[in-house]
Amino acid sequence: MSAKKHVLVVDDDEAILHGTQLRVAFNGYEVSIAANGAQAFDKAVSLRPDAILMDVRMPVMDGLKALAKLKADPRTSDIPVVIASASPGDKHTSLESGAHFFLTKPYINQTMLSAIASSLASQSPANI
Repeated sequence: MSAKKHVLVVDDDEAILHGTQLRVAFNGYEVSIAANGAQAFDKAVSLRPDAILMDVRMPVMDGLKALAKLKADPRTSDIPVVIASASPGDKHTSLESGAHFFLTKPYINQTMLSAIASSLASQSPANI
């Protein structure tokens, strides 16, 4: 039996963060959480999650800055990132910056889970 895939969920809204954590865990993933982009980067380096689901609008470091930092660092550049934002205007910037998927908030849970699964599927041994 293979090990559970590890997903880092990042959002500054505590209700969204914990609700998403429960939904992702219920679907068979190991889940870690962070409340801003700076924490997300630190946890990505130390925990090496298989994928990251990250909000854009957060204090300390927003999701787009964290995405750029993750993609620029060789320790984290291969981790697929799903970006979520209530602003559809963030889609182009997110995808151009290396996000695997963009979700417009509020999103349907199945859409979020499909984006995570697709991001994980893109991690073939040839890409690692």
